[in-house]
Amino acid sequence: MNLEEIMGKAPTDIKQEFIRRTYPKDSSIIHPSEDNHYLYILTSGIAEVFRQSPGGSMISLYRYEAYGCFGEVEIFNRDIKTLNVTAKTDCEIVALHETAVFRWMRQDFDFTKYLMEHMAAKLISSSDTVAKLSLLTVKDRILYSIHAHYKIGDLERLTKQELASEVCAPLRSLNRSIAQCMDENFIEYKKKKFKVLSIERLEHYLDRIF
Repeated sequence: MNLEEIMGKAPTDIKQEFIRRTYPKDSSIIHPSEDNHYLYILTSGIAEVFRQSPGGSMISLYRYEAYGCFGEVEIFNRDIKTLNVTAKTDCEIVALHETAVFRWMRQDFDFTKYLMEHMAAKLISSSDTVAKLSLLTVKDRILYSIHAHYKIGDLERLTKQELASEVCAPLRSLNRSIAQCMDENFIEYKKKKFKVLSIERLEHYLDRIF
């Protein structure tokens, strides 16, 4: 049973606590390191989740489409910090406070089962992503990090020093790989600022290596 079906048969007292919100494209749904007490259910649109890998690289962990959910991990573990969740398109969200989430779980085994399966799948997916990232070349890690900053919206503030730290590469190697990325027309670097020349071309390249 999918989440849309589970929501449809949710108890009336739970449905009454659904908080409906809209987020325009490129806006933040959840900011990193927030104190979160809500489960977010995406009812339309696409949202993307970013985090830093243990090596420092910015990586996209998940992409949610309609009737995916996020925020549940922080509800169960207060030591876990929120990640950056960005609306990739215009999004509609149902937010539900944790007290209602726990009541719903007690009343509906299908909902509880869905959450457990969902968290298990996220754990496997995030581990695979970090493992794949560790095998990339410096050039590919640079493009991955630049893409992540572009999607978050802070690319103009990214410095070479920060990028070197994120991709775990010495400055000489970083400069050589940046020059290669520029020669291949993925990015531009002028006046100490990075610019993506074609987001479609960059995403097509990253889709191939991932």
